Amino acid sequence: MRSISRYASLAAVAAVLATVPGSAQKTTGPKAQYSMDVSTMSGMGMGAMMGGGLGGLLGGGGDNYMLDLKLTSATPSPQQPEKADHFFLPAAKMGKSVPLVGDAPGKPSKTDRDYDPRGMEKPKGRLLMFWGCYTKAPKGQPFIIDFAKLPTAQMPANMPAQMRGMQVAAAARDANAAWWPNGQNGKQPKSGSSLRGEHRVASAYTPEIKFALMNDYMASLKVNPSEQLGAILLKWNSVPTATGYVAWAMGGMERAGQGGDLVMWTSANSKDGGTGMDWLSPAEVQRQIAAKNILPPTQTTCSIPAEAKAAAGGMMFGSMNAFGPEENFAFPPKPADPKAVWNIDWTAKVRFRAFTSFMTGMGSMGAGGGEEGAPARKPKSCKGPLGIPIPGSSC
Repeated sequence: MRSISRYASLAAVAAVLATVPGSAQKTTGPKAQYSMDVSTMSGMGMGAMMGGGLGGLLGGGGDNYMLDLKLTSATPSPQQPEKADHFFLPAAKMGKSVPLVGDAPGKPSKTDRDYDPRGMEKPKGRLLMFWGCYTKAPKGQPFIIDFAKLPTAQMPANMPAQMRGMQVAAAARDANAAWWPNGQNGKQPKSGSSLRGEHRVASAYTPEIKFALMNDYMASLKVNPSEQLGAILLKWNSVPTATGYVAWAMGGMERAGQGGDLVMWTSANSKDGGTGMDWLSPAEVQRQIAAKNILPPTQTTCSIPAEAKAAAGGMMFGSMNAFGPEENFAFPPKPADPKAVWNIDWTAKVRFRAFTSFMTGMGSMGAGGGEEGAPARKPKSCKGPLGIPIPGSSC
């Protein structure tokens, strides 16, 4: 889950400045930028992600908190690798501080921030893409890509937006950045901790950053899938501070490498509504709700079409995002005189979300086939996503 939060781009910098009131005023800087991504994690597999092992994968694992911290300097640091500290209040239960550390010069670490498809095997089988909250897939679905007909392992130009990003190598690492978790420290906070109140980030190469948070970890998001009219009905609790929701699901992973069908679904109303895995500002969430790519905060149900369920063999592994509030800070404050130059020392952005995962049809794998125009190919095994045997299966 940390890969997205650690990408650095000019667009991200512009977004930070755009959220500062009066940012049209002539400015310089910032000399440093800080980002703090705050997640409440729940559902199947979250316990394993947080260090709970196989038991945490098969069980719910309870609620977990996850932080991603990143400090970026506008100029190279004389200290290599870059180092900084984020100081917390006792209520955060993070100790006095956590260390932010950059990569050693010339030795970028291989982390989940990096993805390079070069050298990957050409995909086999087909991709069947469904979208929208429907009990029965509308005309024009699924969108089908037959990998056997592609000349190379590259994704085609008409690949849905949420898949195109998977074939692009990660943006070049920012040489002036330090982050947490890292190889020196990465123990995540426990349930019951709080981030409200004062925070301080200090380093030898950036201005001191101090801000106070009004928001806290979001309430957990819980999805309850069930079968209804041949489709998969998703029901979830209303998260009080959520600005919108988006869900996605996959099926057929256990047979895709053997030439079978890989099935994907998103709750967006377009196959190109690939916003589900991003962190989005409340303003962008509102725009995406208007475009029907994100579900409004008042909605608590959505159906995965029966055709997607059948093509996946009955079982799908899904995830859901509840987008949350965002706090932005800048120092020094904007001058009252609009003609005065605003020399910004630092900016900070703190984003909140609740994330959960779920599995559907645990006992129905292997049943059913694809619908007209997209028959699902018979699976060669009864293993589910991640290669884990399905409880109660006969093979």
